[in-house]
Amino acid sequence: MKTIKDIAALAKVSIGTVDRVIHNRPGVSKKTKERIEKIIKEHNFQINKTARALALNKKYDIAVLFPRIESSSDFWFLPKKGIEKASEEIEIHRTSVNYFYYDPLDSNSFKKAFDRLLENSFDAALIVPMFLNETQERLIQLDQRQIPYIFINVEVQNANNISYIGEHSFDSGTLAAKLMSLLLNDEGDILIVKVRKDSNHHSSIENRVSGFKSYFKAQNASIKMDEIILPNFKDPASVDRFISKQLTNHKIKGLFVPSSKVTIIANYIEKHKLKHLKLIGYDLSEENATFIENETIDFLIDQHPFIQGYEGTKALFNFILNDVVPEKNSYLPIKLLTKENIKYL
Repeated sequence: MKTIKDIAALAKVSIGTVDRVIHNRPGVSKKTKERIEKIIKEHNFQINKTARALALNKKYDIAVLFPRIESSSDFWFLPKKGIEKASEEIEIHRTSVNYFYYDPLDSNSFKKAFDRLLENSFDAALIVPMFLNETQERLIQLDQRQIPYIFINVEVQNANNISYIGEHSFDSGTLAAKLMSLLLNDEGDILIVKVRKDSNHHSSIENRVSGFKSYFKAQNASIKMDEIILPNFKDPASVDRFISKQLTNHKIKGLFVPSSKVTIIANYIEKHKLKHLKLIGYDLSEENATFIENETIDFLIDQHPFIQGYEGTKALFNFILNDVVPEKNSYLPIKLLTKENIKYL
């Protein structure tokens, strides 16, 4: 296949002149344009944006709106590794990745990071849209600028994203409920613990909780459920007081934490020797792996975090350089982790 550089050589013109003809831009004489178009037709030239970017020294920039990472045990460590791996592979094509970090538990931090992103010039955006309302308010600017964007990990309905890559949150919550039902054998109540600083809407968490509740509703189960927010989760004494107060209801037998912060509740259970409580949460980390192995956590639901970051970045690259349109919803398999299979990961 002839490249844009080959066409320029055959027509004895610059690469830029060929590019203007391909995209029907002004600045080329009628005679030169006809000669270039004839050569393109004769050689069945197909536009290859990757080759054109290299030939024109064109650079592309992908902006990434991403949660701040505190340590290698943080859930977001692996999606970031996936992005970094993809970044290494596309760097040769003059495509760079720039990060805009925010506190995943602070909506104001999210807004500021998103606003900084919007102040910059870029060709596409990879977004973890942790806070729904704040995301929707700012997507308008991306749509107006016709900048393509992909969501990973958190899905936003009725947005103009070209793709979402991650779990089906509602279905994963339904799976968690089915597992909890088997653990409790319909005996005992359930406490749903959401760990965050405030009550701002986090769509993935809310969808998991909705899926969880919907299962028991469909089963007409007599189990009662309470839903709480644990705000001061970084203060062990505060966690102790808060959870102890909730567990004065001795009918509670199951705990569902719809996030990787299940670690906090697992620590509480071990500290107070409450292993009779059944605990289900999300995401593999070094701490959570230990809690699974000693059966403090009964089940973990994993979200293929590395794949989210890697596939999201590569999908944006292929879209902006090669016009490859990804699937609108690329739901990843829901992986269930137990004491029996975690050692083989």
